[in-house]
Amino acid sequence: MQDICPSTHKNSHIYIRCLHDACKKLGGEHRLAAYLGVDVASVENWLNGIGRPPDSVFLRCMDLIREDEA
Repeated sequence: MQDICPSTHKNSHIYIRCLHDACKKLGGEHRLAAYLGVDVASVENWLNGIGRPPDSVFLRCMDLIREDEA
């Protein structure tokens, strides 16, 4: 799978890694933002280590990533 996610901090924190993996799975930050119901700027900030996503966002991303494991 091609990594089209713009995260420059993808290995720095579990929240960012999770968002990064969800971003890759959905095909980019715009699709991830739509899936989460948030603006793209928030997703881009979180992916670049600016602020931390709410727990509900993190958990939705975890559920998305784990879908394939079920």
